[in-house]
Amino acid sequence: MKNQIKYLQTLFYELLNDYGRVYLIVKYSEKTIIGKRGFTEEEKKQGLILVFNQKNHRDLEWTDNGDIITTLGFGTGNRPERCFIYSDDILSVFSPDARIKLDRWDILENQKVIRKDGESKTRETEIKTDEKIVQLDKFRSMKK
Repeated sequence: MKNQIKYLQTLFYELLNDYGRVYLIVKYSEKTIIGKRGFTEEEKKQGLILVFNQKNHRDLEWTDNGDIITTLGFGTGNRPERCFIYSDDILSVFSPDARIKLDRWDILENQKVIRKDGESKTRETEIKTDEKIVQLDKFRSMKK
């Protein structure tokens, strides 16, 4: 499954070089470290979007395992935080400028299997969606 990381890495550098900005969606785990800042409670649930541009990172290194080690700037003051991003926590690479997004389906599929609670929420959503369906049979005009 590490081939996905190579594609993400290649796309990452292509987008950074061509458009000057690239985004990573990273899920929370104990293995990913975002400096002293860490993850907020909301980011632990929803994930974190990291923005890389030419001015806000230093010493960017992808390891052979696909992990990222870098110093990344956060906030308006571009406060440097030493980061270690575990490869299996990288969910997506995207660029709104290039209108491209590459998702890791292997990770997303694993999350669906792990989250049994998510199944019940999905089923509830399906039921609510079904309740909103209006049958058009009543409104169709009869051709004579």
